[in-house]
Parts: sequence; C-alpha cells; structure tokens
Amino acid sequence: MMAEAREELVRRPEPEPDPEPEPDPEPETFTEAQADAIAYVIVELRKQWREERDEAIAPLKAEIAELKERLDVVAELKGKVDALLTLLQGAKAEVIALPRKRPSDAA
Repeated sequence: MMAEAREELVRRPEPEPDPEPEPDPEPETFTEAQADAIAYVIVELRKQWREERDEAIAPLKAEIAELKERLDVVAELKGKVDALLTLLQGAKAEVIALPRKRPSDAA
C-alpha cells in the first residue's frame, strides 16, 4: 500500500498535448469571369493613362523640335561668323600703313 502511494506521489501528471493549430484557410481565388473583368479594367486604365501622358507630352515635344531648329540656325550663324572673322583676320594682315596727312597738304 505504501508502495502504491509512493508511485502516485512520484508520478507527474502528463501534460495535455497542444491542440493542433487550425489549418490556414485556402486563399480565395477569383473566378474566371472576375479575372477577365479585372484584366479588362487594367487594360482600359493603361490605355487611358497612356493617352493622358501623350497629351501632356505633346506640347513639350513640339517645343523641343522648335528649340532644335533654333539651335541649328544658331550653329549655322556661328559658322558664318567664324568664316567672316577668318576672312577679316587675313585682310587685317594685308593692311598697308598710309602716310599721315599733314595740315600743310590740305591746302
């Protein structure tokens, strides 16, 4: 009897097992019709955004084209100025020093 009492004292109660975690619910998937509708909306929004972007960029493209034309004109003028300066520098070397007029020569 004492041996039985000792066994009861020595035995520890077994811990209760942890309850199993609930499985994650499966993610809800779209039906094919829903997926098609979402895809259609995305395509249409992209078209709209592209059109809005192109409308906003059009004036900038026109301005860039105008500035390029102006730059070409400036480059052409610079080339002409450089050519004139070259001609003038060559002519400058050919200048002949003339004698000064004396006041007595004026009469």
